Amino acid sequence: MESTILKIKKPDDSRQYFKDVVISSENIRWHNSEQTASFNRNQKDPVHSGLVDWWRTVLSRKDYRNRVIWNKGTFLVYVGSLPVALELKGNRYYLNGKGEALSTITNALARVTFTAIREVDSVKLMKSLMTVLSLSERTKYCLENRMPYHFFDNFNKIEVRLAVQQISDKECAIEISDGVWGTIKNRDLDNMCKFFIDNKRKSKFAYFGIKKLYTFVIGREPTENELHLMREFLKQNRQQDIVEERAIQLLTEMAEQYSERLHLVMEDGRNPTALYIKGKHYDWLITDNQFKSEIQKVSTYISQPKMELDEDENPLPIALCNWVWKGPICIDNMSKGSSLGDQFAARAMALLNDNMTIRIVNTIKRYIVSEPNKNRKDFNEMRGMRRE
Repeated sequence: MESTILKIKKPDDSRQYFKDVVISSENIRWHNSEQTASFNRNQKDPVHSGLVDWWRTVLSRKDYRNRVIWNKGTFLVYVGSLPVALELKGNRYYLNGKGEALSTITNALARVTFTAIREVDSVKLMKSLMTVLSLSERTKYCLENRMPYHFFDNFNKIEVRLAVQQISDKECAIEISDGVWGTIKNRDLDNMCKFFIDNKRKSKFAYFGIKKLYTFVIGREPTENELHLMREFLKQNRQQDIVEERAIQLLTEMAEQYSERLHLVMEDGRNPTALYIKGKHYDWLITDNQFKSEIQKVSTYISQPKMELDEDENPLPIALCNWVWKGPICIDNMSKGSSLGDQFAARAMALLNDNMTIRIVNTIKRYIVSEPNKNRKDFNEMRGMRRE
């Protein structure tokens, strides 16, 4: 049996890895004794998506360095201590004897692989695998975050989020109009998400307009009045509006919960413009970045002394220097598409525990010249400091 050590990159700029996971099988020929799974920052869960990509390469039937020798029988792959039976019959994949799509198998193996970083008990790993297989990754995403959907109105693309509830082991309900819920099988919901989440064009749900959606989940065509009500309802559930509203609510609740350490400045009571933070070691400022990018919609600053010279052009002691906001510090989001409010909240959570964040975000260190907890400011003093 051949083994390889899988090294999984941490989703930061530390260039470090999680604890190694050993992957073994008699049917996989590894090109070296170590493999690396990188994170995929174009996806919502970068580490998981990177593991999915790695497993898809490993299980590819193409003639590639990591290809599996697909004999027509079953063979075992060990993920840590967990044996997983894989089989290919014709074009159908099987995992532990149950027919599954390749995407389902790679997502399941990715979840178990990440669990194996901290868990060595094979029984607990098997329970983790069974939990993952009960619902697809896309279905879980819809239940937790609503289902992304879009349609066109007067040639304008409108992106919305539809509420989804699980009603049985095989079906979910989707709210398509005000108080109107239709049913959809889990496998159809998964296939619909291939287009509306993953943007895969080869789907029977590609360009599925609101009339088709209504007919599919309700079982009959809508009347003109029902179609009009549905269109107006969906316009009120625009995706970006919902995401940003939830993010601002989270940010506001955080500021209230940690009122002694966070001071939030809002414009018109809706848009965050600045957030002052008292970290464990330093004071911080987060502002709305006017030159927004998908991975960096906010700018981060740290309170530090401005190094000045005396009359003889010798450096003044830090205690005699003026303190300013140093930055902006380059801190990227790991994945694209996060809202402005989410990025404010994510930075706030990290900087409240700046003693840990400074160690793992290398771009911060070069801005720090003072010792921790020197010349700390109150919120009024922070608001009066200038940026450099």
